[in-house]
Amino acid sequence: MARFPDTILHVRADRLLAILLLLQRGVRTTAGELARRLEVSERTIYRDLEALSMAGVPVYSTPGRGGGVHLVEGYRTDLSGLSFGEAELVPLLGLADAFASLPLGASLRRAEAKLLSVLPDAQRERAEQLHSKIHVDLSAWWHGAEVGRHLPLLVEAVFSGKRIRIRYRRGSDDEIVRRTLDPLGLVLKAGVWYLVGSTRSKHPRTYRASRVRDATILDEPVQVPETFDLAAYWAHDTERFEATSTAYDIVVRARSHAARALTDDRERLPFDETTWTTLKLTFGSQDHALRRMLALGPDVIVDEPTELRDAIAEAAMKTAAHYR
Repeated sequence: MARFPDTILHVRADRLLAILLLLQRGVRTTAGELARRLEVSERTIYRDLEALSMAGVPVYSTPGRGGGVHLVEGYRTDLSGLSFGEAELVPLLGLADAFASLPLGASLRRAEAKLLSVLPDAQRERAEQLHSKIHVDLSAWWHGAEVGRHLPLLVEAVFSGKRIRIRYRRGSDDEIVRRTLDPLGLVLKAGVWYLVGSTRSKHPRTYRASRVRDATILDEPVQVPETFDLAAYWAHDTERFEATSTAYDIVVRARSHAARALTDDRERLPFDETTWTTLKLTFGSQDHALRRMLALGPDVIVDEPTELRDAIAEAAMKTAAHYR
């Protein structure tokens, strides 16, 4: 009789459990969709379905248009052993798509299916509603991380479905303006939180959370446009921003630890601090590049452009004058 390594048996058991939990959600799916989500072939899925059937699980496949794989109506088994406190983590597991390019993607999808399967219908709908209110975008623009002082209140406004009145410092001219908004969602972009909101007379706009100077939640319900989708809005707004923004390109030489702070492409970087690595970097503005380079001090040398070199030299001399 053939013997299989324990790891192979464990992987298959894990996959069978994942299939059962996905089907238990009551949504009819296809073998192709299961194969895509679990990253195996359709032939493997059919073998797994046969194994479940032989184990007594009432799984059926309906051919034709609108058909698919499903369980007998009413069949349910609790395989998770999760408490409802643990199930409250469901909204945080909407990261599967964000991690699709990493090995974590399939595991997160399985974990999400497992958690959702044990929730009663009302709580599962609540969890999915919460998931729709926060979209996480992990792709990078430029470096930086910040936390807005009023972020907790913005989160409360988004989840409570209440309008909000804010005082906001505009980035274009530093003017303080007042806005009464319908908060539609929050987005975390490269360490920076943004509020997506709309006034009753205008389309949704993006507000940087750290620029909110004051915020008050009003006792008025939010009006969400029927066609509004947070992820779709953010994708469109990101594309518009990148198309209209002016990129500021620079060339620098940096010691090892400074180079690692400036780029995600770290595999090719040396660990020897005596070695200088040439990098081509992009920032949103000269001011952003200036602040970033000053923070790294003598461990980075700007080669281009000349005006940035001059700005760094001037800032360094002014700083040195304070300590003489």
